[in-house]
Amino acid sequence: MAAVRLLTFNIWFAAHEMRSRMEAIGKIIDQKSPDVIALQEMTAEHWQECLQSESFRRYFWSSAPPQRYFTMLGSRLPMKQEPVRHPFKASRMQRDLLMVTVEPPELPPLTFATSHLESLDEHKARRVQIDESLSRLADYQDAVFCGDTNINEAIDGNVKLPGEWKDAWLVLKPDDPGYTFDVERNRMMGASDGWARRNNARLRFDRFWTKMTNYAATEIELLDEPIKEDLWPSDHFGLLLTLQASLDGGVAPESRRLEI
Repeated sequence: MAAVRLLTFNIWFAAHEMRSRMEAIGKIIDQKSPDVIALQEMTAEHWQECLQSESFRRYFWSSAPPQRYFTMLGSRLPMKQEPVRHPFKASRMQRDLLMVTVEPPELPPLTFATSHLESLDEHKARRVQIDESLSRLADYQDAVFCGDTNINEAIDGNVKLPGEWKDAWLVLKPDDPGYTFDVERNRMMGASDGWARRNNARLRFDRFWTKMTNYAATEIELLDEPIKEDLWPSDHFGLLLTLQASLDGGVAPESRRLEI
């Protein structure tokens, strides 16, 4: 195993067509075969529906907390320990950082974390939560933060990451806006979300940030296919990131040397 595939998906906590949508996310998992999965906006009802599917049951999952909605991490790779949940110091919405270190066979360990940062106009809280998250990950050689950041450049401005951290989408697809919350393309979301319609929302809410020593990011994919006309798996699109293990003590092949 030389590559590790990581999936992040905000599954949308709405009851709308829940069974069909969770089945569709299960099919995406089967098709893309990620090694580690991060899910946001999970609810107890959605999670029970997911667990009806072998697509989800093949993974070892974090425990579900008692909040109305929450994040989940799943892995088919060995875990160094069970996923740990760190509540943010400043969150009115009970948001947290969920993290785990996985141990791919014959490859260096990789620490993987997800969050659903504070929503809408809470840009000051988001900035604090970003700093808190990346600080917790600072001592790991190879770390990935992903999830629904809720970053809206019109409110948050250009969010700068610490020097060793890179935004995978900006490095791998710098000429593609990478909208993961897109009222023009996702007609289901456009029909149900008044805020998105009023603001013509086309935003890159969902992101992968990486701090790499022994891996290099080689590919990132936007998962934006509808189930059928006017029905999508979620109001967000998913993201799939592929990491390739670097060769010769941490240096990737020249054609793949994207140290992100």
